[in-house]
Amino acid sequence: MTRVLTFDGAKGPKRFELCRTALLNAGDTKGERTRETIRKEARLLDALDTVSQLAATETDPDARALRGALDPLSVTLSQDDFDLLSRYVDTTPWLPRAARDAVDLQDWLSAAAKVDA
Repeated sequence: MTRVLTFDGAKGPKRFELCRTALLNAGDTKGERTRETIRKEARLLDALDTVSQLAATETDPDARALRGALDPLSVTLSQDDFDLLSRYVDTTPWLPRAARDAVDLQDWLSAAAKVDA
């Protein structure tokens, strides 16, 4: 089974940003990670990279740290990769000011389309 994430509508860019933030932040704080976990993280980053582009900052036009979402905004993930992303979203230490966005993201992930592979 696979899961399809579609970053569309007004909340699409924010959901993309939060998924990427959770992947980068929660993954970094998990201590020892297995080879398979690192491979899943790499696949998730690759998937998010397919619907985004590097964004230059205002202070340094050559900086490539941030990514901005593109169209089409849909990625298909294996169930294992999706589960890891969901776990990272759930364990990211969201600040109180991001609580509403984090809850929206969790609910949105739970409702992601399931496709038989």
